[in-house]
This record gives sequence, C-alpha cells and structure tokens, in this order.
Amino acid sequence: MFFKKKIKETPKGRLYGRNTNTTNYSVWDGMSFIEQIAMIGLPCMLVFIVYMMLEMFGISLWWVRLLLSVGVVTGVMTVMTLIINYFHEM
Repeated sequence: MFFKKKIKETPKGRLYGRNTNTTNYSVWDGMSFIEQIAMIGLPCMLVFIVYMMLEMFGISLWWVRLLLSVGVVTGVMTVMTLIINYFHEM
C-alpha cells in the first residue's frame, strides 16, 4: 500500500524508426515498397510509351528515339514540378 510502484510510460519520440527532431532525412525512407517501385517504374514505362510512339512516326535510329523520349518525359516532369511549386506558393 505504501510502496506502490508507479508505472512510468515513456512517450515514443520516434516516428517510423527515426528521430523526428532532425530535418536531415530521406523521403525514400518513409515510402512503402509499392511507392518505391512506382517512383522508378512509372517514368520508365512512360519513356517506353513515348519511344513506341516515336517509332510509329518513322524515326529509324533507336538512340535518337531513346534520347527524344527521355527528353520529353524529363520535360513533362519538369513542367509539372514548376506548375505545382507555383500554385503551392500562391
């Protein structure tokens, strides 16, 4: 009765296994496996789709089609990033 033990609970200071007080962490660590696959796979599939579309237009050199398709996908991703950043800061 007099020597009752108090249960002391320590609050969790970590979220997803890392210290949340620091700002130096990778977004990649917080992603699930499916999100990581999508971040790599979807741009590759988009490059392949543009590559096949350029083949239908009659560009015969494979490396020209590859460079054009990578450039188009990079340009689209850059424009999307710029538009999203512009509207986010409004």
